[in-house]
Amino acid sequence: MANGSVMTWEQVTGPKGHEALRGFLDGVAQASEMLLSVIDAANAGEYDQHYAGNPDAGVLVTTSCHLMVLTVLNRLKGVNAAGFYKDDPLRYVRLNCLIQRMLGVERLTLGWPVYGFGAEVLGQTMIYTEAQAPGSDPGVPLLDLDNWRDMPAYDPDHPIAHIVRENLTHMARLSGIEPVAHLPAPYSLAAEIFGQEHLIGALTERPEFVSEFLDLIATRVLKPWCDDLVATVPDVWLELSDASGSPMFIGPENFLKYSVAPVAAMIADNPWGGRIFVANYRGDLPAGAKTRGRRKRSTATTSDMSFEKLLAAKTLCCPYFLTRLEADAAPAEKYTEAAIELNLPLYLGMGAVRLDRNSNPDVALAKDDVFASAKHRARQIMQVSNALVGEGKPRATLSWPGDLYIEDTNAETHLDLFQAVLDGVRAGAR
Repeated sequence: MANGSVMTWEQVTGPKGHEALRGFLDGVAQASEMLLSVIDAANAGEYDQHYAGNPDAGVLVTTSCHLMVLTVLNRLKGVNAAGFYKDDPLRYVRLNCLIQRMLGVERLTLGWPVYGFGAEVLGQTMIYTEAQAPGSDPGVPLLDLDNWRDMPAYDPDHPIAHIVRENLTHMARLSGIEPVAHLPAPYSLAAEIFGQEHLIGALTERPEFVSEFLDLIATRVLKPWCDDLVATVPDVWLELSDASGSPMFIGPENFLKYSVAPVAAMIADNPWGGRIFVANYRGDLPAGAKTRGRRKRSTATTSDMSFEKLLAAKTLCCPYFLTRLEADAAPAEKYTEAAIELNLPLYLGMGAVRLDRNSNPDVALAKDDVFASAKHRARQIMQVSNALVGEGKPRATLSWPGDLYIEDTNAETHLDLFQAVLDGVRAGAR
């Protein structure tokens, strides 16, 4: 590089860069100065050529780290949340890629405040704090039972629409892989602009309204938004995030009726429907259900049938891989058997709280636990991989996401525990 004081890429992604990031999170002044120089170099494009590539060997870890990047920019440069997420999409993409590489993540992804952006593009009143992701103002919902039919249509000229398009364009160029657009699924977007509690109440009191409301969101907002994104980035993948519509929050029957139905219709009714997936539904068993080994359908218990029914709904909304998140109750082994049966790659989540510095007073003990868990999950992933290869199907044919997903990485993530995940995955994938 022209400037000899700039850290080389090998230094940035090696122990020196890792220690700079660790020291910054721990409040070490010298480390902050070093990290600031790395950030400036990244913003100048010094490391752009190193973000491309999509390794496909072994079991790979991936994560969304935009909250950590927000903290870095806020502390080092005074950039607040609104400025971080909105002012400079190229900076946003570059620094998300940079921090992932500094953490040791080989397979890059790009996240943003999906629920907040979905609500804001429709005109919802938002709350932007100094250094937290934005969210809808719960005291000022955009819509109610009197005006919901007047819901605004998606506007491709809205600033948020521009930001999402630019994020995807820059990510595609820098990473060289097919980018993933993060949009809220119908139920979760409804919860943002109508209010979580009001929508849950309507599930019981006004079910016909909920169905019509979700259909309207799908046709008036999400369909034209997807049309716009596919026209801009033809190889984009469309991830509809739906945490609020998960079985563990609204119950299995409501999940099947209200969350899955509009997503399934979007998949079936649109030319880009095959590029839609929902991978973050949480909760795989009814409350109190006990897991059992897989049985033939004719002898399955009610709990087994409930798991299979929910699993079928999940795979309908995500037909390319099978996901088990930390909040799911059934053991990883049950998902391993199901993935082999369904001939799908297995994708496992690692909960953020397990890596949180505030939740683990004994870091040494937590490291052992996280390492063992990551190793076990990597072995489950490899078991599925070997079965798929034996059937003549590649373990993964997509350029995303990863095999083990750390469900959130932020400034409170303990880097020793993050590293324990990486080490455990390597050990389990041997």
